[in-house]
Amino acid sequence: MSLSIYGVFPALAEPSLRRYLGGQVASVLGSWTQNVTLNLLVYHFSGSAAVLALLNFLLYGPQLFVAPIAGSRISSANAKRITLSVLSTSLILTCSLLAMSLLGLLSVKMILAFALAIGISSAVETPARQVLLLTSLRDAKLVANAVAMNTMVYNVGRMVGPTIAGFVYPTLGPTAAFLIYALALCVMAVCVRSITIPPVLAVRSRSIGGLRDAVGYVIADDFSAKYLPILACIGLFAGSYQTLVPLLADHAFHDAAKFTGMFFAWAGAGSLTAAVLLSSALGPGASERFIAWAPWTAIVALAVLAGATESLASGAAFYLLGFSLTFAATSTNATIQRRCPENVRGGLVGMYGMAYNGTMPFGYLLVGAISEALGVRNTFGAMAGVLATGVVAVTVIHQFRRVQAD
Repeated sequence: MSLSIYGVFPALAEPSLRRYLGGQVASVLGSWTQNVTLNLLVYHFSGSAAVLALLNFLLYGPQLFVAPIAGSRISSANAKRITLSVLSTSLILTCSLLAMSLLGLLSVKMILAFALAIGISSAVETPARQVLLLTSLRDAKLVANAVAMNTMVYNVGRMVGPTIAGFVYPTLGPTAAFLIYALALCVMAVCVRSITIPPVLAVRSRSIGGLRDAVGYVIADDFSAKYLPILACIGLFAGSYQTLVPLLADHAFHDAAKFTGMFFAWAGAGSLTAAVLLSSALGPGASERFIAWAPWTAIVALAVLAGATESLASGAAFYLLGFSLTFAATSTNATIQRRCPENVRGGLVGMYGMAYNGTMPFGYLLVGAISEALGVRNTFGAMAGVLATGVVAVTVIHQFRRVQAD
């Protein structure tokens, strides 16, 4: 790899990051392929949007409860062991799905039970993987860049994985999709085993702060106390936009298949742009200057979607929305990880997952219910209004606490 690439993406100079991202590419692609396949299977069996909502709540909802508790018990000393253990559990679950698919034994209830197990496993694995990645870096100055590159890989997987599932499911069947994820987990496990933790970090981090210590740090830290609640508002009232995309495509533009794909592509392109920007050498400066504006760009994008009648304007709004969500989430995570003490890192990774990924499943259910009553455009408008209110409220409360502390 040339020095010019290291200059643009400095964290790639770290061997541990290159190994981790190699496995992460396979893992994320495989995970999205499996999860989309589960959605297609459940819809095929039930034809129910409500059951689909329940499936996705089970797949992603445990992030809210499990991630902060699990993260508070993870450190550099045990992150590799826990990651490999969870990868083994995920492989067992996927192979079980593969076997039951081959035998024709899958049903809606069985898939929902597996979805809950997958969701819990993922909620434990997420903080373990991130602690492993960050504490395996030799240069602590590259933490923010490494977080952003991990986000970039995730967004590429989010764009490509569903496409793979859309091809594999109708042509080769769900068994092939489960096989793909099983192989991807094996690749990730090999990459994780090859990562070495610097001895000084492994020794220094044996004292793990509990969840109470992580919560105490968030309350005391000026940045975390403001931006984690704002991120929770974003996850709940803006990250849930995905539920409305097919409805907007159908009701407003009268071609669900065409415009759903188009709008998701715009949003994905925005997310990828933000991830590439934050992954580059320009990322730390951009994050520091513009993080405060990210929630407001999301609010503007939601407001445009509430009133836009042209597909091009809606596509541009989805691009802005995807950009702002990824920029806000990645900048918040990277800044917290760069500043936090080693002994609470795992708990903070879990609390970040709770604030953003954990709130989204509730947002899916909430937005779906509101759209039934208000219609899709009015729901986008309501999301903009409520998010603006939440951001203002968090900012005012935070400023009041700072004045009182002074």
